[in-house]
Amino acid sequence: MTQQEIIDRLENITWLMAEVENTYVKNELEEITEALRTQFNYSDAYEQEVKDVLNYDETMFNLDNIKIR
Repeated sequence: MTQQEIIDRLENITWLMAEVENTYVKNELEEITEALRTQFNYSDAYEQEVKDVLNYDETMFNLDNIKIR
């Protein structure tokens, strides 16, 4: 399941809980959804930062082109 699918499913369940007026569960799901969004954004930003520092694309290209004699 992708990050977006997780968020979408949580939002659908949150909507359902609002429709049946289960405020406690709705509020908990909203809090969980926001925490996941924050974590996903942090994780994505960290991954990009690591790639930038390691110059990932160029490094992978160089490793692919190593010739052992």
